[in-house]
Amino acid sequence: MAISHHKTIESFHEAYSNKDIEKIKGLMSEEVWWSFLGQHKLAGIKNGIQEVITFFDNLNSIMGNSNTTTEKIISSSNQNHLIECQHIKTNRTDDINIDLNVTVLWTFEFGEIISGQHFFSDPKAADIFFNAVPMKTIHLFGNIPVIVLQTFKAPIEKVWAALTEANQMKKWYLEAMNSFEPVVGFQTEFDVVVNGNKHYLHKWKITEVVINKKISYSWQFGGYGGEWHVTFELISERNQTKLKLTNSGIESFPLNNKDFSRESCLEGWEYFIGKRLKEYLEG
Repeated sequence: MAISHHKTIESFHEAYSNKDIEKIKGLMSEEVWWSFLGQHKLAGIKNGIQEVITFFDNLNSIMGNSNTTTEKIISSSNQNHLIECQHIKTNRTDDINIDLNVTVLWTFEFGEIISGQHFFSDPKAADIFFNAVPMKTIHLFGNIPVIVLQTFKAPIEKVWAALTEANQMKKWYLEAMNSFEPVVGFQTEFDVVVNGNKHYLHKWKITEVVINKKISYSWQFGGYGGEWHVTFELISERNQTKLKLTNSGIESFPLNNKDFSRESCLEGWEYFIGKRLKEYLEG
């Protein structure tokens, strides 16, 4: 089993180096997640293949520009895990550097990578380094959608109703919404005021509906020209329901408006799905 895990990781690194996203999809679970601990701009949980790849893009960009030396200390594995410990040292000309041990825990299921976790021997030093070092966000594999995963202690029918019934959606989602029907072709529009003075005309059109499983709609903001594509997917697991939210098309909006940035979009969905909807369904 240990050899198999090592080969999987080697194949992942090879596919990543070759920018072979299809091969990566064959090595990673679609619902892979990655944890990078700390209080800095790279920290947090990355959900889904594309978010994990974007994380690697940015981490490798930083380390690749830092004259980094890596010494492997130990690597060990069991049936479902492989752990690697390395000594990392950078030698940047701007004197923003780190010199510490880094441990990565890989987790596997049915031969696929399902998660990864980074740990630092000196977390505070890592925070100082990643907050100080210049970072230009890059996407080697094109435009990356926002993906948010959340599990609710509620049956799938209850979650579906909260996502598709207007009277319920107004309680946790967008109070200004005036009507909603989970029917392909249905359209609605309503004005949302942000920070007391910015008006955004929301224009939705339902594009796909599978009762209790999936609903998708296009999302425009009047006067801004771009278009989001938002999909809610539900999976029933015993007495719980898993929700996957995918928001693509972020790159079609103006880059100079932070309200349309990927970071703002992710923050918004984590608030609505991870806090508001969860409290509404479980509170």
